Amino acid sequence: MQTRDNRREHLHQRVQYWSQRVKAEARVIRVQRMTRKWGSCSTAGTITLAEDLAEQEPGFQDFVIVHELLHLRVPTHGRLFKALMTAHVPAWRQYDIGRRSKRRAAASSRARVATNPIGCHLSRGTDYHEALAPSAARYSEPS
Repeated sequence: MQTRDNRREHLHQRVQYWSQRVKAEARVIRVQRMTRKWGSCSTAGTITLAEDLAEQEPGFQDFVIVHELLHLRVPTHGRLFKALMTAHVPAWRQYDIGRRSKRRAAASSRARVATNPIGCHLSRGTDYHEALAPSAARYSEPS
């Protein structure tokens, strides 16, 4: 098992690696205990990652890190954002469990979640990536 400092250093190295690849540099990279999100990005350029993200599979780590870094360039989850995600992490959709049919059922029973200033966070749970769904769909009642 990795120590806390080793996990933090690992995530910092992954962010540095991906920063060069996606040409987006965070002003501050924080790794801290987070219970509801895997990562977030602020308009001030701060990327915050959950410290236990380092214990997840490498592909998932890359998905979260690239997702947050791309928000430094593209603030929404529109076509450009999705195209960039596909260009950098081609298999990103496999981690986007929120797109599956469970999203609607879970959204109706879930409490409304406030997002950060950019409006992005990667939530934890069985469909922990509902943040990738458009905001209107995330907050609307299932039809």
